[in-house]
Amino acid sequence: MKFKSLNTLSGSYESQLLFIVLIEYLLFIISGVSFSSLHQIPYFNIGVDPAYWIAYILNIPQFIVAHHWLGIFIDSSIVLLLVGLIIYPNKNILAFAVFILLLIFYLTLTGYLGHHNFQSGFVFILIPYLFKEKKNKSFAFETIRYFLLFFYFSAAIFKLTSSGLYNQNHFSNILSGQFAPYFIEGNLGWRTSLNLFLINHNTIAYYLYIGSFILELTLIIGFFTKRYDKYIGCLLLCFHLFNWIIMDISVIGQVAFIMLLFYSKKLEII
Repeated sequence: MKFKSLNTLSGSYESQLLFIVLIEYLLFIISGVSFSSLHQIPYFNIGVDPAYWIAYILNIPQFIVAHHWLGIFIDSSIVLLLVGLIIYPNKNILAFAVFILLLIFYLTLTGYLGHHNFQSGFVFILIPYLFKEKKNKSFAFETIRYFLLFFYFSAAIFKLTSSGLYNQNHFSNILSGQFAPYFIEGNLGWRTSLNLFLINHNTIAYYLYIGSFILELTLIIGFFTKRYDKYIGCLLLCFHLFNWIIMDISVIGQVAFIMLLFYSKKLEII
């Protein structure tokens, strides 16, 4: 069995993905949701995932957020570690350090902001970098690709098995709940106006919901061939763009994860 993947891409493909992760984290900082920006904000909802409970029982997010200097230090460390990993993508020690810090950041961010609408792909994409051997890293990239496909395809299965597809008011009701704080605060921006339009025109909202279901369902193609991966990647980026426009759910955090599809053919095993 011969691998043609990372031998030709080392330092190029890997570094490009890491550069996108770096840009995403810098946008987290600019947007005011990084460790240093969460200083003294009380955590709101940590959900039922054991990973959250372990982190919060150990008092890790609380301790970081309670000390502003520590938040600034960790934000700076993540940026520097990512820069180092871009230059030396095979340094799995650097990858392990930044993976742990970004995982803690994701658990902290989603717990402190009270919702899990921020994407988790910027953590998953780092998993292959934890492996030093080229063969193991190649298998890890393949595994992450299949997980990405499952990640979105499972959303289509959830829609299929729930009542949403069979209820024309479902998406309008979701939008009403999603934007309740906007309405209460009297926010009259363009996104609120768009939301009110879709709430009042539930047929259009329903067709958008059906469209997202069809898009997610098409990812089943990726389980059988990589021929259409770039097209699937473009569809997913458009999907997240419309998610941001309609539901104010940011694509930041998921871009590098999706970009994996644009390089997947270079990871084929021959």
